[in-house]
Amino acid sequence: MSRDYRINTSGLTEKQNALVKANLPSHDCELYIADDPTDLIAINCEAMIVNASVMEQDSADMIFDLYTQIDGCTDETVIWLGEPKPPKELQKFFKCYDSFEAIADKLKYLLLTAHSKSKKAHEYSEKLVNGLKILALIRSNPGISTQKLAELTELPLRSVQRYIAALQATGEWIEYDRSLRGWKLFHGISMLYGEVWKEEWD
Repeated sequence: MSRDYRINTSGLTEKQNALVKANLPSHDCELYIADDPTDLIAINCEAMIVNASVMEQDSADMIFDLYTQIDGCTDETVIWLGEPKPPKELQKFFKCYDSFEAIADKLKYLLLTAHSKSKKAHEYSEKLVNGLKILALIRSNPGISTQKLAELTELPLRSVQRYIAALQATGEWIEYDRSLRGWKLFHGISMLYGEVWKEEWD
């Protein structure tokens, strides 16, 4: 899975953007200055800094609508400066300040915190995807070996074994079949897929 090491800004002065650039949380992180507010929605980032005081109300409403619809289910940090303020239900997700000057001294901390939050979310998503890949491979290839799973997922053998153990702990009926010399679902049953393969019962 790829991820975006990016900080987006909108409505900041050249000097303010230079300060943001000087405080980027990692050497592979880049600054993206959005000319159009729709870029703030379209271009993925770890954090966005929005000077709302130079933004048209329609543009602010568009951003508010998006974050209201997703109900805070996002891993990017939104730093909102000035008026109009976001609706009350969004203020628990947005970090709201009166002006850029209010964040200048703590910019490094805010961006590092956003980077850490995004990194943790990405790692969690990556683990979830790997676990689902392994479950799908076992489901569609009864008797698949640990080695083959490692090759197909491009994961170390030990990691594959840990994922299988984690899936078993969640209730997936994964078992090692000695005759097949590989992994399969017990009677084809999967808690996630909720299916029983007919041939397993025959």
